[in-house]
Amino acid sequence: MGYRGSYGRVSTYLREKRTSPRPVTAQPPAPRVVTRWILSRPETLTETEQLRLKAALANCPELDALTGHVRSFAQMLAER
Repeated sequence: MGYRGSYGRVSTYLREKRTSPRPVTAQPPAPRVVTRWILSRPETLTETEQLRLKAALANCPELDALTGHVRSFAQMLAER
C-alpha cells in the first residue's frame, strides 16, 4: 500500500517499543474499593486507606462533594 520499508524495520521498531521500560505509576483504586472507603466510618479505615481516599478525593471534586453528602447523611441516621 505504498510503504517502502521492510518487514525487518517494522519488526525492529516494535521490538524496541516492547522492551522499552514503561513508566511505573500506581494503579488507581477500583470504583468498588473507593465506594467501600466512602461508606465506611473514617475511623475504621487503615492509615493507608485514608491516604489513598484522600488522594482520590483531591483528584475529583465531585467525589469529594459526594463523600461529604454521604457522611452527613450517615450522621443524620446515626443521631436519629
